[in-house]
Amino acid sequence: MGEPRVTVEKLRFNDTDMLGHINNTMYSVALEAGRIELVQEAGLLDIARGQGVVIARIELDLLREMNWPGEVRSETVVNKLGNKSFQRGSAHRGVAGRTRPLASAGVLSLTLPPA
Repeated sequence: MGEPRVTVEKLRFNDTDMLGHINNTMYSVALEAGRIELVQEAGLLDIARGQGVVIARIELDLLREMNWPGEVRSETVVNKLGNKSFQRGSAHRGVAGRTRPLASAGVLSLTLPPA
């Protein structure tokens, strides 16, 4: 449903394990960054009014390792809209010429109406 929303996150040294690989939590951090930008852009996030989005389900497939230094590019797109929910997909890719996905995710989100 439209073009993907692209978010770029810089990988940090403190995100690495003893072997220099980026730990698995960074995949979720990049996923969250894309999600927040998407819901803000859609006008679904208003903390003062109690309006927001909660995650009901996440599927995250780690396809390749990430290494520091570098950046990760998250491409987030809405796949399906419901009355009170939406499904979105994301792909994480390295920056600087890497095009093969590092991870892919499917997320079911529920919208919370204003209080």
